[in-house]
Amino acid sequence: MHSVNDSLKATYYIETKKDLKKIAEFLVEIETTSSWGRKDIPPTKLFNECKGEVLEVNEIEKGRGFISLLYPLKNFNLEESAFASVWLAMVGGPTHALRDYEKSRLVDFILPDHAYKYFPGPSFGIKKTREYLKIAEGQPIIGTIVKPTSGLSADEVADICYQFALGGIQFIKDDEKMMNASYCPLEERVKKVSGLLKKAEDKTGKKILYAAHITTGPEKIVEFAEKAVKNGATALMINIFASGFSSLKIVKDQNFGVPVYAHCGGKEALGRAEGQGVGPEVIAKLARLMGGDYFRSNIVGGYLVGGSLEEIKSVINTMRMDIPGIKDMVPALSGGLNPNNLLDNFKEFGTDIMVLAGTGITQYPGGIAAGVEAMKNVYKDFMANKKN
Repeated sequence: MHSVNDSLKATYYIETKKDLKKIAEFLVEIETTSSWGRKDIPPTKLFNECKGEVLEVNEIEKGRGFISLLYPLKNFNLEESAFASVWLAMVGGPTHALRDYEKSRLVDFILPDHAYKYFPGPSFGIKKTREYLKIAEGQPIIGTIVKPTSGLSADEVADICYQFALGGIQFIKDDEKMMNASYCPLEERVKKVSGLLKKAEDKTGKKILYAAHITTGPEKIVEFAEKAVKNGATALMINIFASGFSSLKIVKDQNFGVPVYAHCGGKEALGRAEGQGVGPEVIAKLARLMGGDYFRSNIVGGYLVGGSLEEIKSVINTMRMDIPGIKDMVPALSGGLNPNNLLDNFKEFGTDIMVLAGTGITQYPGGIAAGVEAMKNVYKDFMANKKN
């Protein structure tokens, strides 16, 4: 018998016209050992030890519900391929390809406490980020995203970042569409941005984190990270689908000493359809385990899918929940954030967050400084109302 102490527990939502319990039994078998397939000799002891088990079946109504499966860690190579082992067990087999059910969605997974040591986890979290930026405990990190998303020269990006910094922004990240094109190469852009941010810091006394977009193939990710940090980047941004989840760990293993924004653009392709694919909580947890310090959360009043309060809170809880030896990951709220809807988000999610307002700041009446001040005033009003 297996247990949660020696197995990966994966939970799926399933809709089927067949028997849900039998589906669970078939799925756990095919995703661990498949059937024995030999008639001349009985299954070996090793085979039986490697075969997964159904932990529970929670049928909401006939053919629809949640199943939790145990995948024995005995099958994994955690020391050398922790992420690959977990991904292949939960997603990389025929789980989502079988014709026996109409819907399947991976909604959560849990590893035994001792298995988390094989993942780097975040290096900053909310506490260290605040310490770096010299922000008091309880205060949110007010940040923004460089816009337009492309079509800007290195000088233009630097000027925009300078204006943000003078206005009081303390976290700036490149947009994911800023892909280090020839008209705005990585080294030149980072060097110019960093120079002007240092100038702004001297004027305002406020430190700024600038996350340079270094997404590339895993074979070049360290080279890009070195270029960015060498030229003054104080943070890095990697899209976990374009570069791969393992690129987060590759960069973290180099000990550059800067936080990494795990950009999740593309996760809706895996889980936008209701009841299908891979849930956002799973993506967030994997990004956290692999070393992402910051990860985007949706917002109340936003314009992107996945904006239900239940889903947002579930994703944020995944970033903060206790995982042995793994630091928290900071929720970066974005997707239409502005001074008008910020209060609703503070009420729901608290202030241990990063708030990223793009056009909500740049198009605010009076300009960037006025937009940043408006965001700060919302926080002050929120705290004042909490005391009353």
